[in-house]
Amino acid sequence: MPDDVLIRDARSDEANFAAEITREMVVEMQGYGGRTAAASTSAWEKVTARIADDLQLETAKYLVAENASGQRIGYAAARIVTLEGPFEPKRTMHVSVVYVLPDNRQAGIGRRLVEELFDWGRAKGAEYCTLNVLEKNPARSLYKSLGFVDTAIKMTRRF
Repeated sequence: MPDDVLIRDARSDEANFAAEITREMVVEMQGYGGRTAAASTSAWEKVTARIADDLQLETAKYLVAENASGQRIGYAAARIVTLEGPFEPKRTMHVSVVYVLPDNRQAGIGRRLVEELFDWGRAKGAEYCTLNVLEKNPARSLYKSLGFVDTAIKMTRRF
């Protein structure tokens, strides 16, 4: 990763940025077979409000990658969840977003964002880390290099 890239915690006033970059990610994921991004302003206002709430939580982590000139070029988010119900409780960190703007890819920024999330998750007592990735997403190679393995197949049927 370039020495001039800073990974930092998202500030409480960056919910709009986080929602916008999440939208960019979801739109890009459509090209890899993902679901269609919400089109309504109200849907994205709800996403922004949820992120604003999450930024106040101890169980959520939002990171921003910034270049030397202060331009935000990447973003990642995760939360601590306890998987339980009929299963033995397991404290898990779920990564919901890792996104680096296209002109800044292949420089180790995504790896660094995930590694920072790993550090936070371990400090919060998580035993496992999960994420969802589309089969055709080129980021799968990054996740595999970080030790993620395929553990489930999601099946979908259209009516």
